[in-house]
Amino acid sequence: MARLRHEAHVAAERERRAGALARLARDLSGALTQEQIVQIALSTVSGVFDAKAGLLLPDADEKLVIVPGSASAMDPSLARWAMEHGQMAGRGTDTLAASNALYVPLLAPVRGRGVLVLELRSPERLDVPEEQRLLQACASQIALALERVHFVEIAQHTQVAMEGERMRNTLLSAVSHDLRTPLTSILGAADVAQRHAESGVTLDMVRQIQRQALSMQQLVDNLLAMARLQQGGVHLQREWWPVEEVIGSALRHLRDRLPDQLVKTGLEPGMPLVRLDAVLMERVLVNLLDNAIKYTPAGTPIRVHARTEAGQLLLSVEDGGPGLPPHVNPQELFEPFKRGVVESSVSGIGLGLTLARRIVQAHGGDIDVASAVPGPGTVFIIRIPLEAPPLLEDLPGDMAPDAPPEVVGPHTR
Repeated sequence: MARLRHEAHVAAERERRAGALARLARDLSGALTQEQIVQIALSTVSGVFDAKAGLLLPDADEKLVIVPGSASAMDPSLARWAMEHGQMAGRGTDTLAASNALYVPLLAPVRGRGVLVLELRSPERLDVPEEQRLLQACASQIALALERVHFVEIAQHTQVAMEGERMRNTLLSAVSHDLRTPLTSILGAADVAQRHAESGVTLDMVRQIQRQALSMQQLVDNLLAMARLQQGGVHLQREWWPVEEVIGSALRHLRDRLPDQLVKTGLEPGMPLVRLDAVLMERVLVNLLDNAIKYTPAGTPIRVHARTEAGQLLLSVEDGGPGLPPHVNPQELFEPFKRGVVESSVSGIGLGLTLARRIVQAHGGDIDVASAVPGPGTVFIIRIPLEAPPLLEDLPGDMAPDAPPEVVGPHTR
């Protein structure tokens, strides 16, 4: 009879444990937030093990914080030890066994998610191996639920960020298209007015209108290009080009803004052909030169150099401006809408360098920036991997490697 009662008790206990674990798993599966998981975990564990229960979860700085609703008195240092070592600590263990509570790390597949703390009214119940396994199983279920909602929150934040980025790109594209039409009209009217200007004062005013309109057109072009890149990535039309031709094309694009600037170019003898998208790479150089023009005083040279090094093309654009502010992280200059000086009389919204880096990275290269040595000034260095050039007879007849760029304004080599 005693044996039958014992077997019945064992069966009942087994059923109790299985039922408790099943209810915990069911309730946790419906939890949508960390707060809901905490409430379910504390309520279930305290009831199943007849204990005061508490939880410590990591905050944004990875510091364990006691969550509201915890009933047990807790030792943060002991909880941190359990978390860092992935082992139980406290009462009934080999680590600070004199503690009144048991600290159970919540171990999920990716990382630890916190610590469960139990202050049992009958500590001897955990002498039963089945109870220990039940506790470990409950801790695993809680850890998995916490990890699940963590990644759900990340996915939701990412989705919100993507939607915000999509809306911003749509707005950029729409605004840019709306600006392009009146800008084209302004430039056309200014061109006509320049041809018919009768006085020096009028001519100067017309040229000022042209310069400002061209600057605005450059901004609009960058806005449109950024919107296209965000929507569809960078699609390269790569062909073999002489480097000097790409540089010359960029200088021609800016000829109306260069009369007051001295541009010095330096090319390493015997520069190889480079396989690139000439239109996009011209935009990169235009953006870098435009940036240099803004910060370089009149009469101070802007330097454009090209050379090869370790299988790479190195293109540098160096201005004669004040250099990088000491508080600025150089890499932040390539982030959208970031500027070296937020409040500045220098025009721009912080897209030119972002666009330039993305185009260069699509070519397998990158752009770095540093203060010029010797200063003052700032130098941007483009690095693009070189490929083995084609045979000369395979090139179109008008693509001569030694063709010099067109001279623009007070431009010297």
